[in-house]
Amino acid sequence: MNAAELPAAHEAQRLQCLADLGLSGPPASAEPDAVLDGLVRCAAHLLGFPIALVSLVGAQRVWFKARYGTELADGDRDTAFSSHALQAEGLFEVPDALADPRFADSPWVTGANPEHLRLRAYAGLPLQLDGVTLGALGVADTVPRRLDAVQATLLTDLAAAVNAWFSHRREHVELLASRADLQDRAELLLSLSRETPGMLFQYRKPPGQKGSLSFISGQADQVLGALPPLQPPSLHAYLARCHPDDLQGLLRCMSAAAAAHQPWQHLFRVCLPDSAAPGWRSAHASPSRLADGTLLWHGFIADVDEHVEIETLRRDKLAAERASAEKSAFLSRASHELRTPLNAVLGFSQLLLMDDEPLSARQRERLEWVQGSARRLHELVDGLLDLDRAEHRRGSAPHGPAGGALTLLYIEDEPLNTLLVQEALRDRPEWRVLHAADGLGGLALARSERPEVVLADINLPGISGLDVVHALRADATLARTLCIALSADATPAQIDRAMAAGFDDYWTKPTDVLELAGRLADALARHGGR
Repeated sequence: MNAAELPAAHEAQRLQCLADLGLSGPPASAEPDAVLDGLVRCAAHLLGFPIALVSLVGAQRVWFKARYGTELADGDRDTAFSSHALQAEGLFEVPDALADPRFADSPWVTGANPEHLRLRAYAGLPLQLDGVTLGALGVADTVPRRLDAVQATLLTDLAAAVNAWFSHRREHVELLASRADLQDRAELLLSLSRETPGMLFQYRKPPGQKGSLSFISGQADQVLGALPPLQPPSLHAYLARCHPDDLQGLLRCMSAAAAAHQPWQHLFRVCLPDSAAPGWRSAHASPSRLADGTLLWHGFIADVDEHVEIETLRRDKLAAERASAEKSAFLSRASHELRTPLNAVLGFSQLLLMDDEPLSARQRERLEWVQGSARRLHELVDGLLDLDRAEHRRGSAPHGPAGGALTLLYIEDEPLNTLLVQEALRDRPEWRVLHAADGLGGLALARSERPEVVLADINLPGISGLDVVHALRADATLARTLCIALSADATPAQIDRAMAAGFDDYWTKPTDVLELAGRLADALARHGGR
């Protein structure tokens, strides 16, 4: 019977197990293993055999992971003793190979092998990992012989040690794979963080211990300034960069969020070493708790100087428009109050000059003085009104795209998703982006700002996006607002629920930031414009 006729029900599983362990065949270069080399040496000396082998049986060949008493590395599977040991439930023994028709013609017995070995006796035990047979631990001699009971027991114990080596080998391989996966993830995170226009961070706070920054992205130096060479990154070091007037407010915000286990968001100024003026920063962070009670904060800090400047200009523009409107109202009232008596003065002075009753030269001169002064006062009033009209014409001229900006309210509790939308529309002056991190906050902002478009996640803290759109449709002043759902749930049932709740459209994540502005414009056009 040759090895090709052995039962093969588990052959694919057995070969896959060898492959997973990295033991499908001999390595390109020698890989000595101190444990297995020691075990085969012990097997030879304890049992008194000149040759001991840890044989692994592949699809076509048998190779020796550890060997003692021979330099042969492998051999043909069909003629190897160990390939026959695969089917044995216990000890597989060949007392005299020349008298055994299975091996009498084997090159291992006849000497037709590179070392001209002429083996006469073999004893081996199958090696297994979780019930899968991978090979055999065997001893061989050039003279016929059998194992006694003590020798069989010793070989069994040594085989168990080799089986344990296989278990450790699998753990090692899995550990290497896990380490490689972690390394790949770390490199991916580092690459993404370098491309993110802001500082990503993770803050770890174990129970009863001080917290620490366990991760900061490579943009930290640009956002919060480089720390001295010997100073390690820490929360205290970065808080020292906060403007003194804003520090207490930031600390109160963080403390309240930690106590309530809720996300926090804050706008504050920083004083950087190389900057003459303070800069504005926006910070967002969300908490999560580990099984051991450790609190993790994952957050993002962005440079918002440009956004603050634009918002300041917008507020200044609104203030100037309000002041201009108030001035126009004052001049309107002043014109009315001044023109009414001026009309009487001019009219009655003219009547007096036209009266049939003669006036003395002195009286006529004085009336002409009154009439002339009234005309000059009238010209002054007209001049003020002409100036106001000119300023109104200049003020009503176009101020660029921002003057007609559309307002987009994005309701989303994940800071990175919010950042993507903000960045996608940053260079789009026709859009003004507002953000709310929960449903109730989004409703409040919608009622105060009256946005043209509401873009909302479905799963939000507090109330859901479905509740938000239902409330908007129930508000007469907001009922016609364009409402778009933006969610990672693309199941038909969820889409049907969203459309039934009142959404005008349903978009699924991930969002193509390059197409966002165009999609919003198309949706608004279909909706009927502003």
